Amino acid sequence: MAKPGLSVEVDGLTQTLKAFQALDMDLRRQANGRLRQAAGDCARRLIGLLVQAAHSCGVPVAPLVARSLRVSNDRLPAVTVGGKRRVGRNGAPAERLVWGSEQGPKSEPNRWGVPASSGYWLAPTVARFRGDEAVAVYKRAVYDLMREHRLV
Repeated sequence: MAKPGLSVEVDGLTQTLKAFQALDMDLRRQANGRLRQAAGDCARRLIGLLVQAAHSCGVPVAPLVARSLRVSNDRLPAVTVGGKRRVGRNGAPAERLVWGSEQGPKSEPNRWGVPASSGYWLAPTVARFRGDEAVAVYKRAVYDLMREHRLV
């Protein structure tokens, strides 16, 4: 079963990563390291924005769930939220609270303290982040690597 999630698309990035596979192994490690660094910087910026959104969205459990945010060490900017970390008032794991903190109740009784919504803090923040400077910085890092290795 696929995991639910949100994503930011960068056109042609998968093809670019495949082009990097043609590089010599040492150069590929170096290029992948630089991509991971740029992706991590971008993801850390997103986490900062998500934490702010969680604290200001009005969903009581959202700031608790935001404690579970982590940067994934990948060549693509990636953030994980949820997991086994216990964050709830009664020690509930974050993975059980994520979508309730994002969308409110799906049935009665309402235990979330807010009405149902299509997105309180995750979806709106990710949508705004698509135009963020951090995404442009990541795209620039990818382009610089491509130019260095004469792929463009």
